Amino acid sequence: MSNKIITDYSNLGDTELANQAKSGIKGLTGNAKFTLVTQLAAESAAESAFSSELAAIATGNKVNVTIKNNARVVLLSATNTLCCEVNVQGKGLLEVLQTTGFPLAKTPAALVMGDVINFQVKRGDIAGKMDLAVDHPNYADNGTIFAYWDPTNGPAPSDVNHWFQRHSNGHSISISGLVIGKIYQFASAYKGNDALPLIWSASVSKMVGD
Repeated sequence: MSNKIITDYSNLGDTELANQAKSGIKGLTGNAKFTLVTQLAAESAAESAFSSELAAIATGNKVNVTIKNNARVVLLSATNTLCCEVNVQGKGLLEVLQTTGFPLAKTPAALVMGDVINFQVKRGDIAGKMDLAVDHPNYADNGTIFAYWDPTNGPAPSDVNHWFQRHSNGHSISISGLVIGKIYQFASAYKGNDALPLIWSASVSKMVGD
């Protein structure tokens, strides 16, 4: 896994941004693991100007706020340039990047889905409606994909990915408007990341009631 530090700090408040810049300057000044003369000088100048303008708004006016906001943009840009170069020189090495004074970016963990647990298909409370549900797995997921095949369209494709699909952010769904008296096939799969294939349950055949 290639580690990186965060390069965008626009989500931080003014005081947090100033403190983060100070931390990075302290961590990189004299740090023999990096060669950042130009970028570090720009960061130091931008942080000093921003902190000065930040202090000035306490007794200033709207003009001072505008000047402070402009200085913030300069600091954010300088910090981004510095951190991008740190990531290049750091080469993804955790023990090197941890010396910078900047926080590490979190790498999203891949969601690996397993087999569906306790897939249930029941008649709903109104005609032409079916209630589908699965148990919550003991790991994180992105909800559930429920699939069904309308027999009026002919034989169901062998690949469930070609059936009609409904996504639930949870683990149940109701499907309405089905043809009464027809036998539908249903299947389900936990939803992981978009790049992951769906692991479909065994299909369940149920007649839609009135």
